[in-house]
Amino acid sequence: MRNIHLIHLACAATISLLASGPVQAQQSAKADEVIAFVNKAVAHVDAVGEEKAFADFSNKSGEWVKDDLYIFCHSLEGVNVAHGGNPGLIGKNVLGFKDPDGVLVNVLILDKIKADGKGWVEYKWPNPITKKIDMKAVYSTNVHGKYACGSGYYK
Repeated sequence: MRNIHLIHLACAATISLLASGPVQAQQSAKADEVIAFVNKAVAHVDAVGEEKAFADFSNKSGEWVKDDLYIFCHSLEGVNVAHGGNPGLIGKNVLGFKDPDGVLVNVLILDKIKADGKGWVEYKWPNPITKKIDMKAVYSTNVHGKYACGSGYYK
């Protein structure tokens, strides 16, 4: 009887691993897409300058907004300077924005930038496609020592 129980456990573990494989691969591909998108945005800032690039990023019908993928940039003091998802935030201090658990999301992003120069953070946020609260993974990088620019995906 014990052997049958062990076999059932082994089968359940194998099925769990196999089932999670496609999800992990999909998230890995999405993460790679976000990093490439952010790196492309940084190259755009370098090519056309901050003012033009930030205006381009904030154009909701431009090339920098693709479904739930968009570029945002904040000064290191927490003032939004570009936002493809919500251009109405430009010029506003966004340090007080909290997720449903009370996490100060932009403080989290800026702390990551100040500590490591770039990287991932996660928090809960309303998904504009599903209209539900989902986990969001955000990749940001330091731009010119003055800004945190990034993008993210819903998990």
